[in-house]
Amino acid sequence: MTTHTDLARPADGAPEHHSVPGPVPAPAADASDGHPFPSLDGAPPSGSSLSWSRGEKWLLRSGIASGVGVGTLGLASSYKALEEKAARTAAEGGWGWGEYAWMLPVGVDLGILTFSIVNLLLVKAEKPLAWVKWVPRVLTVVTIVLNWNTGATREGKLGHAALAALWVVLSEIAAHLYAAHIGRLRNRRQMERIRFSRWFYQPVSSARVNRLMKSWEITSYEAALERDRQLMVYRSGLRKEYGRLWRFKASEEKLQPLRLAAYGMTVEQALEEPDRQQDAQDLREQKRDLQRARAELQKIEAEARIKAAELQAEAAKVRAQGDLAKARAEADASASVAVQQSEADLQVRRAQAEAEARRVKAEAEAKVRELEAQEQTRQDELIRQREKDQLNWESERAELLARQKEDEHRRQLEARRLEAEVELKESAEAATARRVKQEEDARAAELEKRAAEARKAAAEADRKAKENQQKELEAESAIKAVERKAAEDAAATQAARLKAAADELKAAELEAEARLTPAEREARQIADMIRAEGVKAITLSRIEEIFNFSQATASGRRKRAIQLLQEAGELPSEVA
Repeated sequence: MTTHTDLARPADGAPEHHSVPGPVPAPAADASDGHPFPSLDGAPPSGSSLSWSRGEKWLLRSGIASGVGVGTLGLASSYKALEEKAARTAAEGGWGWGEYAWMLPVGVDLGILTFSIVNLLLVKAEKPLAWVKWVPRVLTVVTIVLNWNTGATREGKLGHAALAALWVVLSEIAAHLYAAHIGRLRNRRQMERIRFSRWFYQPVSSARVNRLMKSWEITSYEAALERDRQLMVYRSGLRKEYGRLWRFKASEEKLQPLRLAAYGMTVEQALEEPDRQQDAQDLREQKRDLQRARAELQKIEAEARIKAAELQAEAAKVRAQGDLAKARAEADASASVAVQQSEADLQVRRAQAEAEARRVKAEAEAKVRELEAQEQTRQDELIRQREKDQLNWESERAELLARQKEDEHRRQLEARRLEAEVELKESAEAATARRVKQEEDARAAELEKRAAEARKAAAEADRKAKENQQKELEAESAIKAVERKAAEDAAATQAARLKAAADELKAAELEAEARLTPAEREARQIADMIRAEGVKAITLSRIEEIFNFSQATASGRRKRAIQLLQEAGELPSEVA
């Protein structure tokens, strides 16, 4: 008897089951083969409902009403027969329940209904218990046996058992429909069945296909049959190649598909498994190479950034030195301007001193002319001495200008001297002459001292001018050195940038080369051979001989090469 739990199995890949490597898509079930519900590929989307025509809806309503009527009749018949049989005593051929006879039919029938509902609720909650579904089945057998024993004749027994069975069949059909509804809502795939006719004609292979479906949750009967057919064809090929003792003569690589079939893998998946493992290994190596290339690129970038930072720091240092030299040059320029201003002031004071000297000279000449008559000799000497002083005075006028205050004091002394000379002129010309001579001598000594100081100041100014000129030359040389250093640093920065760009280009080339796996390169080589010689000329045996491949690896590489040529449009899609 088909139960509702068998009709609500989870689909392949659900968490409750172990997934099979490379599941084969299950085709839709055929209703004519006794499979009332489609598989996942042909099932409606989750949450969808069946569409019914008007006639089908009336037929459904009629079926439900008839089923309810038949079930009610079976339940009433079973209840009446069991109650009467249980109420009789053992001497009367009954079961001796007495006044509690009604409990027997109610308990058994309600037990069937209750445990059927509980089982459906467990299926709904996705917490099925395998033993719960057997409780209503056992109670169904008990009900039929008890109703069979209530009949007096064989025909009566058959009638009581049939009516009880109607109730049980109705409840089982209702449970089956509800479980199918849950499976459709959950988007589950139904486990298909093998036809009874195939069990009759091919019992061994049918048992093998059934074992494959149950072991690896292959819900499609056709998919499981195709797997079994592939295994038989592969065994036949091994038997043809190695003879009757092919199990002992064939290599481990050739027997691998048969061994892996016990783990739910198809022949094609088993043959491609070495290629998948090799591709996985190549992918891991590619990832390691890519990580190394990225690490090298990061290291180069870090070094480039450090070098750029050092160059920037050096450039900042050079700029600071340039700014310092510029500030020094500006300070020297300011000092030169101050010196020039001092020289201009000195010239002004010198002009003023010259004017004052001319005035004093005119006064002295007037005074000398007044004394010429009395002391011509003395006046001549005084004139010569005055001319000599005048010459010395002109040569040392810089010092006289620097000491304007002293010149004012000197003029005051000269005025007092002239007043004294006028006062003493009348009393004693000789004494006046001696005083004038002494004053002239003192004045000449003072002028000579001032001239020496003026020469010393001029020499000091000349020395400072030379020092300023030397500083200007040194500053210009330092500026040129800074500019030369900045040019060298700029060239070094450009060279570092070019080296970083070259390293980045090299890393990009390494990364592009790492993306191409060895298997892909070998497939491209085989594609070149096919392009040059044709598909038929490049056989598996030739590929095995040239590249020293195994049969499975050669088959995988040839398929990949043909696929590359088809993608490039060089081969038609039907070429295999």
